[in-house]
Amino acid sequence: MVLVGSAILLGIGLTSLYSIEKIQLITLGRTDVSFRSQIVYSFIGLICAFVGYKFRLKFMRIFAPWIYLLSVVLLIITYLFGTSVNGGVRWLNFFWVSIQTSDIARLGLIFYIGSMFINKKVGWNIDTIKALTSIIITTVLILYQPDFGSAMITFLTGIIMLFFLDMPLSMFLPIIAFSSYIGYKLMFKASYREARFLAFLDPWKDPLGNGYQYIQAILAFSRGGFTGVGLGLGRQKLAILPEVHTDLILAHIGEEFGFIFTFLVIILYALIGMNMLKVSKECPLRFAHNIIFGFALSFMLQTLLNIGGELKLLPLIGVPLPLLSSGGTSRIITLFMIGYALGASKYKLVKEVSEDIKDSNSSWRQWRTSVSRSSLR
Repeated sequence: MVLVGSAILLGIGLTSLYSIEKIQLITLGRTDVSFRSQIVYSFIGLICAFVGYKFRLKFMRIFAPWIYLLSVVLLIITYLFGTSVNGGVRWLNFFWVSIQTSDIARLGLIFYIGSMFINKKVGWNIDTIKALTSIIITTVLILYQPDFGSAMITFLTGIIMLFFLDMPLSMFLPIIAFSSYIGYKLMFKASYREARFLAFLDPWKDPLGNGYQYIQAILAFSRGGFTGVGLGLGRQKLAILPEVHTDLILAHIGEEFGFIFTFLVIILYALIGMNMLKVSKECPLRFAHNIIFGFALSFMLQTLLNIGGELKLLPLIGVPLPLLSSGGTSRIITLFMIGYALGASKYKLVKEVSEDIKDSNSSWRQWRTSVSRSSLR
C-alpha cells in the first residue's frame, strides 16, 4: 500500500501542478510553478527512493551521527548565507539548485536518534540528554530561519520518537508542558504569528488580510462540491489563493476534483502512514525499526498540520503537503523515506522465510529421530 499510495499521490500532485502552471500562463501570462523542475525533482526523488530501498539497513547506522552533524552545519550556513524569500532565510543555493535545509535537518535528526537507542533505553542518562540537546539545537536553528511550522514538526518528531522508545512519563510530561509554554510564547512574540492565529479563530475580522487565505481555501472547497468543477477549471489558482501550489494545494484539488476525490486523497495519506508504522513494528532490525518509525511520524505530522490548516481545523503554519505540493527538497526527502521503508519491509519477509525453514528443518529432524527410534525397537 505504501508503494501504490505514494505513486498515486505523486501522479495527482504532478497533474495538479501542471494544471496550475498551464492555466496561469494562459490566463495571467505568468506562473509561480515550474512543472519541468517538479518533474526533475520527482525523478531525483525516485532515484533516492531506489537507493533507500537498496540500502543495507545497518549501513546507515555508521554514518547517522555524521549525517546529523552535516545537517546542522547546513542549517548554520543557511542562516549566514541563505537566500531570503518572503521574509524567511530557508533556502541554500548550490549553483542552480536550491535546497530547503530544514527538511534535511529533520532527516538527520531521525537518523541520529534512531542510532542512539538500539541497545540502550531512553531515560535519565547521558544518551537521552544528548538526544534532547540535538532536538533543541535543530529546532532553534530552524526557528532562526524563521520557519515555525518546520520547527514544530521537527521538535514533535524527535520528542514523540523518544516517548515511543520508552521515555518515562516523569520525563516526557514536564518536557511537553515546558515546550507548550515556550511554543505559546513564541506564537505571540512575533506580531505576524499572533495575527495569523487570531485570523484562524475568526478570519472574517480581517478578510482581506490575515484571514484571506482561510476564506479563499474554504471557498475553494465549497465551490468544488462533491464532484469538483473539472480539471483546469478552478478559479483559485488565478492569483486569488496565495501559495496555491505549495501550502494550499489540497484546496485547489478540492475545487477541481471535489469532496469525494479529496476524501480519497486523505485516506491514501492515512493508509501510507499506518503501513509505514506497520513496517516499523515488524522490522526485526532495531535501528531500522527506530528510523522508519521516525519517518512515519514526520510524514504523518506534516500531512496532518497541512490538511488541518487547509480545512481550518488548525492554524496554517506554511508547510507543504508531501508528494502533492511544489517543492524539490520535500519531494526528494519524502520519496527517500518511502523507499527506505519499502526496503525494510523485505527484511520481514526474509525473517518469515528463515523461520519457516528453521521450523521445516526442526520438523524433519524430529521425524528422522522418531523413525530411527522405531527401527531400533
